[in-house]
Amino acid sequence: MQVGSITASKDIAGVASSLRKQERGISFGDMLKQAISDLQQLQKISTYDNYLLATGQAESLHKVMIDAEKAEIALQFTLQVRNKLLEAYQEIMRMQI
Repeated sequence: MQVGSITASKDIAGVASSLRKQERGISFGDMLKQAISDLQQLQKISTYDNYLLATGQAESLHKVMIDAEKAEIALQFTLQVRNKLLEAYQEIMRMQI
């Protein structure tokens, strides 16, 4: 019995090449802008849900709480990324050349 070699499927190769093309087109700055935009959108949704809850128009308390937690987690994640970037910058600035 002869066993052939393992090769990548054409579908997988096509997906990988399209991902590489997408990675080349998006810069770090663009990714950062998109992440901050997503965070702002989550904050707006949470604020609107809180408004609906305060005025008695909210249909589901469960959804309000989930949206609030999503916004809180996104904010905490963003702050941690910012802190790590600042630490890296300060470490680079302390390097002696």
